[in-house]
Amino acid sequence: MLAGLRPWVELLYFASGIVISVSVVYGLKQVRLLKRDIRLRNERAAKEKAIEYSSRYLDSYVQLSNAFLHDCDGAKLGSSYSGPIGDFTDGSLLANPGALELARSRFKLNSCVRALNELEAISAAFTSGVADEGTGFNIVGRSFCKNVQYDYDVISFARDARSGAPGYWSNIVRLYEIWSPRLEEADLRQVRERIDDRIAAATKQGVRIPPIGTE
Repeated sequence: MLAGLRPWVELLYFASGIVISVSVVYGLKQVRLLKRDIRLRNERAAKEKAIEYSSRYLDSYVQLSNAFLHDCDGAKLGSSYSGPIGDFTDGSLLANPGALELARSRFKLNSCVRALNELEAISAAFTSGVADEGTGFNIVGRSFCKNVQYDYDVISFARDARSGAPGYWSNIVRLYEIWSPRLEEADLRQVRERIDDRIAAATKQGVRIPPIGTE
C-alpha cells in the first residue's frame, strides 16, 4: 500500500514546489506594485505640496516682501540691492562699506525679518524634499531668484563668514544655489536656440553664385 502511495506523494511534493514558486513570483510582483504605488503616491503628494508652497510664496511672501519694500522706501533706504552676488556672508559686503551700512539699516526693519522668515520656511519645504523642487522651480523659480538677489545684502549681513555655522536663512541660500544655475542654463539654451534659428534662416535665404563652367 505504501508503495502505491509513493507516486502520489512525489507528485504532491513536486506540485507543492511549483505552488511555492508561483506564490513567491506573485508575492514579488505584488511587492513591486506596492512600491510603485507608494512611489507614485509620494510623488503626487510632493507635487501637491509644491503647488501649496508656491501658492504660499505668491500670496503670503509677496505681501510681506511688498511691505518690506514699502518700509524701505519710507525710510529712504532704496528698494533693493543691486551689487554683485557673492557667497552670502557678511564678508562679501566688506568691500563696499556703503552696501554694508545700507544692509544694516534695512535689516533693522521688522518687515525685513518677517518677509525673509516666511521665505525661509517656504525654501525649507523644497530643500527638504517635502515639496517637489522641480515643480516649484517651474512655478516660482525665476521670481524666487530675483527676490533673493534683491535682498542679497540683508541675507548676507545676517550670515557671519567667520563663525563657520550655516547662519540665518540657510535654506534660502541653498535653494538659490540650486535654482539660479538652472535658471541661467535655461536662459542660455533659449539664446542658443534663437541663434540656431537665425543661422538656419540665414543659410536658407543665402544666395550662392556657382563658378563659371560648374553649372
